[in-house]
Amino acid sequence: MRHELNQEQLLMHDSIKQQVMMIQQEPAHSFKEKWKAIAQTGIIGIAVDPSQGGLGLGAFDQLVAFEALGRASSDNGFNFALAAHTLACVIPISKYASSEQASTILASFLNGSNICANAMTESESGSSVYQLQTKAHLQNDNQYILNGSKTFISNGAIADYCLVYAETTANKGFFGGISAFLVPNNAYRCIQSYAKMGLESVDLSELLFEQSVVDVSCLLSKAGGGGFIFNESMEWERTCLAGLHIGAMERVMQQVIEFAKSRKSNGISISKYQAISHRIAEMQVLIDTSKTIAYSTARMLDKKLNVSRESSTTKLYVSEAVAKFMLEALHIFGASGYIKDYGIEQEVRDALAASIYSGTNDIQKNIISSNLGL
Repeated sequence: MRHELNQEQLLMHDSIKQQVMMIQQEPAHSFKEKWKAIAQTGIIGIAVDPSQGGLGLGAFDQLVAFEALGRASSDNGFNFALAAHTLACVIPISKYASSEQASTILASFLNGSNICANAMTESESGSSVYQLQTKAHLQNDNQYILNGSKTFISNGAIADYCLVYAETTANKGFFGGISAFLVPNNAYRCIQSYAKMGLESVDLSELLFEQSVVDVSCLLSKAGGGGFIFNESMEWERTCLAGLHIGAMERVMQQVIEFAKSRKSNGISISKYQAISHRIAEMQVLIDTSKTIAYSTARMLDKKLNVSRESSTTKLYVSEAVAKFMLEALHIFGASGYIKDYGIEQEVRDALAASIYSGTNDIQKNIISSNLGL
């Protein structure tokens, strides 16, 4: 099974991969220095209109770019942090920003000088976005007052801005009653950051909005438009995050093959044992099927088709595939995989988060079944 890219996509993939590898070979960067350096590859603005400083490409190209990032960088936490900033913040902001927001705030997101966090999840509602407790009240026609808290926010403590979703009109529900605000970090507080079992280099925090005064110019699109903005951003995130996982599987597959060929048992390379070669073959099937599903959904997204079911299918399948793949890699490496030197145990811990973020896999099953009329 082959997944052919056109010449421009191949060049973009290889260019990003090579640039990221070179950045990682340089003297140790701080998180922010690395962020700015990788932003210079253009990866954040792949799908942003050229009039706003982007490349004007689409979801498929963004997917391919993240595949290159996942292939080149083993820092899955950093990769996820950059993808969350891009897919859940930059993409929706680029589509709905005012000209002033685009020329100032969006530009700073593209060049890496500022970081944005997506703030939807709340402790009481979890992955369900229909029970928001964060409220925004319009005051004097030129300010909103925000009250509430957001939890498990990727990049929360390090973000310069938050894309915050809050209820503005209770009786209109999610579509019509929720608004999106681009809020600077001086309007809220980070009250805790969480220690995690994996993805250690991406911050995960709880944010508090306590009588936060937000100018009406911070409203993204129009009042009541937040539900539509969020749903669209999640279709992009659930589709294009698959690129990171595919890239990671391809990177680890190379390690697995090299290890299986070099590791000997009874004087024979373990790759010659069917128990090992068949396991590796099944791992390649996970990569190929993940590509088939994700590439198809990204192409549909670029055609502006309804991808509610397909994006959830992509997220569900690929997140489970990457976890299974990394566990299989651990089995092949055996005791060597369990120690930290080879990095396989880290890959396993990082992969387990994929079924939780961007809406848990149970939520994806709800979306899929709903699309089937159940």
